[in-house]
Amino acid sequence: MFFFNSCHITTCTTIKVFLLTFLSSFFAPFYLMSQEVQKGEEEYYEWFDKAMGIENTALYNGIGYVEKYKVINNYHKFYKTTDFLKGSIVYDGHHYFGLEMKYDLDEDLVLLNLKKGLRIVLLQLIKSKVDSFIIDGHKFINIRDSLPNNPGISGFYEVLLENQHLKLFEKHKKKRFQKAGNNSVYYEFKSRNVMFLFYNQQYYPLRNRKDLVKVFPEYKKEIEGLSKKKFPKSNTRDYLITLSNRISGLLAEDRKLVQ
Repeated sequence: MFFFNSCHITTCTTIKVFLLTFLSSFFAPFYLMSQEVQKGEEEYYEWFDKAMGIENTALYNGIGYVEKYKVINNYHKFYKTTDFLKGSIVYDGHHYFGLEMKYDLDEDLVLLNLKKGLRIVLLQLIKSKVDSFIIDGHKFINIRDSLPNNPGISGFYEVLLENQHLKLFEKHKKKRFQKAGNNSVYYEFKSRNVMFLFYNQQYYPLRNRKDLVKVFPEYKKEIEGLSKKKFPKSNTRDYLITLSNRISGLLAEDRKLVQ
């Protein structure tokens, strides 16, 4: 295991914040708080990282990644694929875009494919510094502090639904199995995903609609009224997302009536 650092990281980060603040202020009248502001900011960050060299940013404050497990089939440990996927990350409070990423579901780690001179570096980011990341269009956040009544909730969770009323997360996990081959040992990884509903400062495991009825007994009729027959048997995930969206809408309606 080894670390990558740059003596210019602090300086570059300070320059980056100053320059992006200046550019954002200069171009703000042209974007008028529209969706283009985010696109413009993303372009600033990408331009700066290319100009300074991404090896001089805080991203290189990580650990060289070494593969521990031999896999000989498609039962790998990564999110979606063993290939690198396009994404972005908020790392140590700073945004980075246009990255090549992998998400290791066995050890809950984010890996980056970065260049250092002519070499390609596979870098394991320091987990505590990862605030959030987007990989292949899917957003994940780092839940660092478990609540007293939910001590096991921590690490990276995909955001399936997020609004002022409730949040719906999915924990992507893969369980490791050791296998015996011809005079060798290899490993297979099988998915064990779990969904959680966050409501009133508490996490609730979500496996089926009965779990939602337990949390929202006042909406039992509406929950049971949304037939699961419209969804394939294998697509419980989409069914629960649809139900959670429906409950969110009911909560919004009820709060309007109270106001």
